[in-house]
Amino acid sequence: MSFKFLHTADWHIGRAFGGFAPDTAAILKRARLTVVDRLAAAARGVGAGHVVVCGDVFDGPGLPDRVLAEALAKLNSHPDVRWHLLPGNHDPASTDGIWHRLVRFGLPANVEPLLEGRPKALNPGVSLLPAPLQSKSSVADPTAWMDAAPSAPGVIRIGVAHGATQGFGGSSSLEGGIDARRRSSAGLDYLALGDWHGKRQIADGVWYSGTPEPDQFPDNEPGFALVVELTGVGAAPRVTAVATAAHVWIKLSVRPATAIDLSLVEQVLAELGPRRGDALLELTLHGIVSLDGDADISARLAAIEPGLLHLRCRRNELVVDAGVEDLAEITDPNVAAVARQLLALRVDPTEADVAAGALRRLFQLNRAAAGVAS
Repeated sequence: MSFKFLHTADWHIGRAFGGFAPDTAAILKRARLTVVDRLAAAARGVGAGHVVVCGDVFDGPGLPDRVLAEALAKLNSHPDVRWHLLPGNHDPASTDGIWHRLVRFGLPANVEPLLEGRPKALNPGVSLLPAPLQSKSSVADPTAWMDAAPSAPGVIRIGVAHGATQGFGGSSSLEGGIDARRRSSAGLDYLALGDWHGKRQIADGVWYSGTPEPDQFPDNEPGFALVVELTGVGAAPRVTAVATAAHVWIKLSVRPATAIDLSLVEQVLAELGPRRGDALLELTLHGIVSLDGDADISARLAAIEPGLLHLRCRRNELVVDAGVEDLAEITDPNVAAVARQLLALRVDPTEADVAAGALRRLFQLNRAAAGVAS
């Protein structure tokens, strides 16, 4: 027999995105809910009727009822898909927690929470072995029970868990870590994992799907779900990634000598085409520039920003090389005295970063004031 399903995790519905402007935060928050539509379309497109969500469906246990109701309505809007939801460390199945609230709401017929660690028939000949977390932290491997879990001969076994794997994201003695060898010891045909927000294979048939909608500037591979096809007991699973993200999060580091060096950034953004307006960029600037170069860079960034959903520019590693000769620009003797003090402090390793930033800002303000005065 052959069985196909969609593996996803870490939706974090209800995340607030407090570090962003309110309008941007609202857009990002909404995307964590509308990703359900994209996942349903992905499952439908490959003929998979089941979507397995490996923990952290919700961002926290105390979300308002309105957020839970919206999530259930969104899942219910795709009645041809069955959603199997595992509690994770952000939304554990604690006594009278978020999952009990959801059950009290009345779950749609196509939504099945995986609240108990026992085999669950998914299809004839297919068994799901879930490892729900009962609390935010665990001192034991939540998948350990799978080794002794019975199944009839010829039944495909799919393990579902949430957490770091031993030897990945921690030491081999990691408390509460999932043994990456569980697929072998429990006779699993596939072990579906959540918690790590990037797509990653840990071992044969052991995968993290990552979050389907990125929520930070990545060092991994977020923005995917995994199509898993199992062709029989003991057969190697076929795993294919499918893109699901609405927004593009980009992290770049540039060492500009002049504003022209930002053309690399503009090239990356141009390649996004119509998706540029959905992009969030974290740009880190390094190196040394002149006062005029710094002003040109600021102007170029000001031209780039309106076309993006969000721009975060980190300039603390960019040194503006203001020298004694630049003091001639400053006509106010009190401001000039402050500038000389900051120039002196730049040679002190403990004060250099703060002094350079203050000096840069002082010259910017002085030039702005001079422009207004003229």
